[in-house]
Amino acid sequence: MCTGRHALRQLARSAATLLALSGLVMACGEGGESRPDSTQAAAAAAAAAAAAQTLRPAPVPVMPVDVGALAPRAGARARSIAVRRDTSTFGVGPAVAMLASGDTVVVSDSAVRAWTLGDGRLVAVSGLDGAGGYENEGQSLTVIDLVTGRRRRVVADYFAIVSVQLVADGAAEAVLVQMRDGGLGSLHVTVVDPARGQVFRATNALAQVQGTNILVAGFGDTETPVTARDTRTPLRVDTIAVRTVGTRGLLTVPRGPQ
Repeated sequence: MCTGRHALRQLARSAATLLALSGLVMACGEGGESRPDSTQAAAAAAAAAAAAQTLRPAPVPVMPVDVGALAPRAGARARSIAVRRDTSTFGVGPAVAMLASGDTVVVSDSAVRAWTLGDGRLVAVSGLDGAGGYENEGQSLTVIDLVTGRRRRVVADYFAIVSVQLVADGAAEAVLVQMRDGGLGSLHVTVVDPARGQVFRATNALAQVQGTNILVAGFGDTETPVTARDTRTPLRVDTIAVRTVGTRGLLTVPRGPQ
């Protein structure tokens, strides 16, 4: 009898042990499944938040700004200017101005293209730090006064800059900038006060200088690129008198997606 009772007690203990082990295994299994799920969900949420911040940056106004000044050079005039680039800099390099005196001066450490303006007192360089745009192709324009050494970033736009021209009316000056996008290949125009920044802007447009006026022919939104040899009738023509550029309000080009 005692032997039978002892066997029953042993059997009960074994069953209880098995039941406890079974519950422990089930709990571990449930915990093992839920923890990875919660970790993955948290990681996915963090990645989505980071992607949202990357793809949709808050609009930041891109305003004209003075950059580091050069040493002033009384009576300095640029005879020519060139960008000295190599194959490792993705098309940028130092912009070096050759002065009429025979001296050279580096006016920018990282330029895409460079121009002499007017009689050579001013030079301009384009850079890759524009306002974003399609595939971040937007470029900036900095105007450098060789006499005073002042360097002012006057343009930050969504397009690549292809030509820069100074137009004067006595003491009044304006800079005509023509740009081209890398998608449709259309031309765009902005007019700049060299001492302040952009004062006029037209997309899908052509411009020409007529005396002391800048004429801008705008074609509106179009699926046909506007080119230098466009023969279509424009939708409108704006006339910007150079003498009024200094009194026009500045434009703010919001920073676009990059």
